[in-house]
Amino acid sequence: MSKIKRIWLNNFKFFGSSSPIELAGEHLLLYGENGSGKSSLCYGLNTLLDAAVNSPEKVQKQFALPSESEDSLINIHAKMDEGAERTNAFVSVEDNNGKVYQISYRNLDPCQDTDLLESNLASDLINYQSLFRFQIPHSEQTSSLIDVFEYSVFPHLSFPTIHYHGKILRNVKTMIKEYNEGPGCTTNAKGEHIIVYKNSQEYNDFLALEAHLNANIQQLVDFINANIYDKIQNFEYDFKVHLEYTSTSHAKKDKRIERHRYNIELKLTEFEGIAVNVKYPSKFLNEARMTALAFCIRWCVLDYRLGQGEAPNALKILLLDDVMVSLDRCNRTKLIRIILDELADKFQILFFTHDRSLYSYIIRELMNRNGISKEEDLMKTDIGWQFMEMFACRKGKISEPIVQPYTSAYTKAQKYYQGDECNVDFVASGNIIRQAIEGVLKTLFIRLGITKNTDGINIDYSKTMLGDYIHIAKTHFPDLQLPLDAINALDSIKNIQLNPSSHYNPELDFYGQELEIAFNVYNTLSECDIRIVVPKGEEVIINIPTQDGAQHIYKATMNQDLVSYKIMGQPVYRIRWIPMKLTFTYSGDNPIVEHIAKKLRLDDFYLGDVEYLQNKYGILDGYIKNILTGITYKGRMLRDYLS
Repeated sequence: MSKIKRIWLNNFKFFGSSSPIELAGEHLLLYGENGSGKSSLCYGLNTLLDAAVNSPEKVQKQFALPSESEDSLINIHAKMDEGAERTNAFVSVEDNNGKVYQISYRNLDPCQDTDLLESNLASDLINYQSLFRFQIPHSEQTSSLIDVFEYSVFPHLSFPTIHYHGKILRNVKTMIKEYNEGPGCTTNAKGEHIIVYKNSQEYNDFLALEAHLNANIQQLVDFINANIYDKIQNFEYDFKVHLEYTSTSHAKKDKRIERHRYNIELKLTEFEGIAVNVKYPSKFLNEARMTALAFCIRWCVLDYRLGQGEAPNALKILLLDDVMVSLDRCNRTKLIRIILDELADKFQILFFTHDRSLYSYIIRELMNRNGISKEEDLMKTDIGWQFMEMFACRKGKISEPIVQPYTSAYTKAQKYYQGDECNVDFVASGNIIRQAIEGVLKTLFIRLGITKNTDGINIDYSKTMLGDYIHIAKTHFPDLQLPLDAINALDSIKNIQLNPSSHYNPELDFYGQELEIAFNVYNTLSECDIRIVVPKGEEVIINIPTQDGAQHIYKATMNQDLVSYKIMGQPVYRIRWIPMKLTFTYSGDNPIVEHIAKKLRLDDFYLGDVEYLQNKYGILDGYIKNILTGITYKGRMLRDYLS
C-alpha cells in the first residue's frame, strides 16, 4: 500500500498561505487545541479523497469564490479580486511513491484518477461527530442506522462492480445515487414523458442494480452481526446487538417510481448474559457503551473492506479525529490498544486529539512498547510515528494554524540552557526542566503501581507537585531502591532554583551549575527501565508438587500489568509486586474448580498457597519455594523474563 509523504493545504478553510506538512509515510499523532485547524486538515483530506467519487462540477464549487458558491471552502482571507483560479487554493497529497494528488479550481484531474478512487475506498475518516450520530436515535425515537451508514460508511465502501447505463459502478454511494435517480424516462405514443417500459433494457438494469444493492448491503450487515460481539469484548463489555436489514423496493407507475426506502435497525438482544429485546439501545446503554459500540461497528466495516482486496497503489489512511471524547479513561486505554495492536499495521494512522493528557498517554504507551525511557529519545528513534502539535496563532488580525514537531520538555530546557536557536534563558530552562523531572517521576510511579502514599491515601497525580514527588520517592525508597543520591540532589536545588524559576523573581540569581544538577537528575531517573512481564488479562500458572501425588494447579488472571524494573546501577530486573484483583481457578485431586476474586499481591498469594499445601500434604523434596521459578507464564518461569 502507499502512504502519505506530504500534505499541503493552501488557502483552504482555516489554512492560509502555508507550507506542506511532512509525514515521511509514517503514522501521525497530532495534538491541537480546539480551533487550531485540525478539522480543516481532516476536511481537506476528505475533500481530496471524495473528489474521486464526486463530479468535477461539485469539486469546482468547493474551490469557487464564496460569492459564487455556498459550498466554497476557500480561506476567507485569501485574495479574491482576480477570481477563484488566482486564489491558489488547493489540497495536495504526495505519497511515498512520488505520486501527487492535487485538487483545485483548475485542477480537476483527481476526479478521474483510478488510484485516488482506490484510495477513497481503502481509507476512512472516523470522528466524534460520526460516532455521536449513533446516539441520535435516542432523540428521534428510532433505532435506524441508515443515515449513519449513508453519512459515514457508504462514501468509502465498495461493492463488486456492476454495469449500469453504460457506467461501471463500484462505490456504494454512487450506486445509491444512481438508484435514487430511477431507471430513466421515455416518451409514449401520446408524447408524454413516462418511466421506461418494464421490458426495456434500462428497467432491467435498474432491477439488477436494486438486487445488487440489497444483496451486498445484507452481506455487510451479516458480516457485522457475525463479528460485532468479539469487537465489543475488546472493551470488556458484555452485551450483544443485532442489525436487521430491510431491503429497498419500489413500485413502478407510469410517470413515477414509488420507492420503499431501505433501512438498518439496531437492537439490543442480550445484556450481561440476560436475553433482552431493547428496540432503542441508545436509551438503555450509557454514552461510553454507545461510543464503544459505534466504534466496534465501524471496526467491523473496516475488516469487511479489507476482505474485499486492495489496489497496490492505494493510500490506506485511517484518520481518527477526537474519537475518544465520550470515553472514560479505562475505555480510552482499551481503544488505544486496539488502534496500536489491530489497526496500525493495516492503515496509516492519523490520530488527532485536543486532549493533552491523552496525547501524552499515547506517547508513554509507545515508549513502553519500544523500551524507550526518554521522550527525546522517542523523537529520534525510528518507530514509524511522527509527533506534531497544532496551534492557532494571530498574525495581526488574522489567525493562522501553525503545525510543528513535538519537542519534549527536556529538549526545550536544553535549548534555553545552551542558546540553541534561541536566547540563553536560565529561568525558562529551570522552569521547563522542573516539568520534565515531574513528568519522568509521574511516569515512573504510575508504571510501578504507586497509587497511594505511606498513609494509604490515594495520590492524585493531576495535582502532584515536585515536592510531593520527592516525598514519595523518599518514603518508598526502601521498597523500590530508587537512586537516593539523585533524589537528595533534586531536593537540594528545588527551593533555591526550580521553585523560584516558576515565579517572578528579578533579583534572584540563576546559575547554570544548579541546572546541570537538574539535567543529571533527569537523566538518572530516565534510566529507570520498566518492562511488562505479564500483560493485563493474561494468565499465569502455579503448579505446586505435593507428597499426596495430586496436581495442585492455580491459574491466576491479572487484572493489570505485572511489571519489572531495573534502577540505574542495578544488575538485574526486579518484579514490582503490588496488590491487584486476581481471578483464579484451582484444580485439586477431584478436581475441584473454583472461581475466586481476591485483591492481593501475587507473591503473597503464591507463598500462602505453598505454606498451606506444605502443612496439609507436604511438599516434594527438592522443590524450591521461589516465586520466580514456581510461577510460569506461557510455559516459561517468571525468572526467564527478567534477564
